[in-house]
Amino acid sequence: MALFAKNRKCIGCFIIHETNGGCDGDDTLASYMEKQGYVTYCCTPAMSFDSWNGVNPNIYIEWLDYAEKKLVEFMKTCYTVVIIGYSIGGLIGIHLAEKYGVDALITINAPIFISDFRRFVDMLRCELGEKGHSKANRMVISTLYNLFSFNKLVNQAKRKLSKLYCPLLVIQSKRDKIFNWSGAYYIFDNVSSRKKEIQFFPKSGHYILNDSEKQLVFIRVHQFVEKAMESKLLVEGYI
Repeated sequence: MALFAKNRKCIGCFIIHETNGGCDGDDTLASYMEKQGYVTYCCTPAMSFDSWNGVNPNIYIEWLDYAEKKLVEFMKTCYTVVIIGYSIGGLIGIHLAEKYGVDALITINAPIFISDFRRFVDMLRCELGEKGHSKANRMVISTLYNLFSFNKLVNQAKRKLSKLYCPLLVIQSKRDKIFNWSGAYYIFDNVSSRKKEIQFFPKSGHYILNDSEKQLVFIRVHQFVEKAMESKLLVEGYI
């Protein structure tokens, strides 16, 4: 980061979180990156739709639109931007990285293949439960709509992988019981990025940023961002 300070370059990390948030507190990825000297913005689309009634086949697409607006605003404040997408935020990150040609992308447990359908449905119900739904039949309908919207987001992200050229780091936990960890290889193998890396963490579950290896994840993210940004400065003749 010293190189960027010397060249007066503002490096931004646009972090798109999974639906349960995770941006508050001193022990978060955003806080860690800020301590390393980066500007961060933590985007949690799900937490911004308080009026959602749950019956919406396009809810994840609306989250994508929301994250896009926030990214556009963030890009105006930084010399260069790295997108970090966690869980469903990884799918949104793929969309935005391809559309805006950001300087690097990191996906963390991006859900490509469902491993345990029951656990996945429980995760969707948890999202809906946080919105205050109480009737069982409405919960079932809402979950089905949510699943339909999720599948659309996954399929669209898959189609964009071949158009992705920025440096990429794929992070995946091996004990993810909701989504199959082989999805990390799918992302890695299908992007067109010349500079790409993949990192597995053997002891963590799906919510890796709250698990036992989260500090190792933070360090790995920082290392990748440093390397990607130094390469950019080298190419542009700043170092």
